[in-house]
Amino acid sequence: MSSLYSPDPSATLIPPWTTAFRSQRDLSLQIPINFVTVAAVSLQAACFSNNQYEDAAARKCVSNLLASGFRRFIVDLYWDSGRSVWSLCPVQIPESAPPLNEATSVAAVSSTSAETLASAQISARDALSTCEVASPTSSLMNLHFQLFERQASTTARAGSNSTTARVTPSSSLSLLNFTNPTTSFSSPAPSPTVIFTGGEEPLIEIGPYNCTSTIDFAFLAGILSSYLDNTGNTLEAVLTYLILNIHAAAPYSSPTSPAQQPSSTTLPSPENLLSHLLSSNLSSYLYTPSMLEAERGDLNSSWYSVALSNQPASEYYQTEIGAKDTISTPDGWPAETYMEFRRYLRLITSFGTIDPQMAYYNTSGDASAIFPSDYTRVLDNVSINSTGSVTNGCLFDPNATTITPRTNSSWALSLVSNLSNMGPAPNTTIPIPAITNLMACGVSPLLNTSISNSTADANPLPYLSFAHSTLWSWAPGEPKNTSDTLPDSSTHLRCAAMYGGSSAGRWHAVDCASKHRAACRRDAPYAWVVTTNLVDYASADDSCPGNSSFAVPRTALENSYLYAAVVSPLPPSENNDPGDIPIVFLNLNALDLPNCWVAGVNSTCPYRSPAATDETRVVVIPTVAAVIVFLLAALTLFVKCAANRRDLRRGKRRREVSGWDYEGVPS
Repeated sequence: MSSLYSPDPSATLIPPWTTAFRSQRDLSLQIPINFVTVAAVSLQAACFSNNQYEDAAARKCVSNLLASGFRRFIVDLYWDSGRSVWSLCPVQIPESAPPLNEATSVAAVSSTSAETLASAQISARDALSTCEVASPTSSLMNLHFQLFERQASTTARAGSNSTTARVTPSSSLSLLNFTNPTTSFSSPAPSPTVIFTGGEEPLIEIGPYNCTSTIDFAFLAGILSSYLDNTGNTLEAVLTYLILNIHAAAPYSSPTSPAQQPSSTTLPSPENLLSHLLSSNLSSYLYTPSMLEAERGDLNSSWYSVALSNQPASEYYQTEIGAKDTISTPDGWPAETYMEFRRYLRLITSFGTIDPQMAYYNTSGDASAIFPSDYTRVLDNVSINSTGSVTNGCLFDPNATTITPRTNSSWALSLVSNLSNMGPAPNTTIPIPAITNLMACGVSPLLNTSISNSTADANPLPYLSFAHSTLWSWAPGEPKNTSDTLPDSSTHLRCAAMYGGSSAGRWHAVDCASKHRAACRRDAPYAWVVTTNLVDYASADDSCPGNSSFAVPRTALENSYLYAAVVSPLPPSENNDPGDIPIVFLNLNALDLPNCWVAGVNSTCPYRSPAATDETRVVVIPTVAAVIVFLLAALTLFVKCAANRRDLRRGKRRREVSGWDYEGVPS
């Protein structure tokens, strides 16, 4: 069976974007996940804005969004009480329609009066042998089945490019559901139209919606499971977030009318609770509220029980000391490195909005697996003008350098809507100003409209452009490729520097032997100072003033604070040419291995060695945890020994780094 996660090649990240995004991920691995900004998208906007809810297109759309770099997904789920299914389709699908999983399945047709109507879902090839209907109905049904078999046969031969075959009501024919051919007839119900497109499942046309009967929450969970499995390694693993908006499906008899409140007997049963469905499909990846509560209550045995390199940056949350020196936190979240590479968990789910019709849904039954409404998102009051500038709600505050509600709002999101003028083939190397400015403000952009009037399955390029624009670190086209074959390859394009001027705080790969100012961070996350003297990369750490150290930004907001320090006027005594473009070294380099960017002057690439390029591409799933520990220990020893031998030859002494650091990023 082919993978359910199957993105188009044009939707995937390619070098140097892969290198840039991976290094950006690695720098934020120790930041609590609630302060890491990522691309967010509404599936309704990106995949279903045309009211087409078809399996193959939806699978391609979700796959393309995941491959492009979207990490947070707003999912609208509709409780179809008639079928007891959490559907992605906004309208109920009559029980007679699903599952039409054979090309020869069809709803029977009859020409009865309003008082003589019944229905059944049967196979065309068996229709005449299983149904006995009095004349003149039988002759009409016989004619219809013969016609349908020819339509289905033609569609099956033609494949996905065939002409769509429809089975529709007419003045004398109505789609029926024969649950029992001998039952008494009742008054008719409005009938859907079945559309055979040559896809895996036929579409059921109900008012303005075209839906398959199989496009439900389990369908989406299958795609996510396939994606998480395919990307379950240290090079590609990232966190994925689901925010679930809960609705009741509109009645199929009136698909454009407001949904009705389900009765107490038709609300989801325990086996249909969303937490049960999540546990059934994605439990091995799911980080839950109960896990967070247990970890917060005893940090000594959770976040602080691992190597220092895998612990969250403590300046981003409050801690309390209780009995027996137990450390706890009322507001902290784990870091991605702890979640992914220590607990092997990569999915977080929370509720978003819950419609009044579903007010009696048993959310308390989901409390152990799904975070409460808006627990992992805060829709800030952010304003963006026509040029993409953020005019209100930016979290950057030049007068504050510590983590307070004034300087940061964790899980901050802002809606982005006006992107219809991008065109069908945008230049994906040119950042979208509104997106880059939101990221610089510490706010995750949430796409809640289709781009260029196209869904992501039909045209992924505009969505890839959106995702590219969330790169807050490297300039487009950076980091430039390094090679051992170039002259002076040991330092050429092996160090990162922030550029001022038109680059507006973006990073470029520069020669480590060149001389620039250096970025130094004080104890607070947003407190930066830039050296006034020019030094090469190797001397940068020693040039930082007291109470600071050579550093590199770990989040988009940290980068904004550093940029503010970079473009600040130098003291008059320096007498620098005001026309010079500021260039400032960052503590990020690829000295150990070309294109493998690591933080720290003497750090080594943890992903691969020159002798074995794929040895450290380990799988990140619980079932191989013991193997991973063995591999990481062996590979860490191999890389460090090789690096130590190299440094001894150079007359240098290595700095010991405890634990396994997921910092490097090969292309």
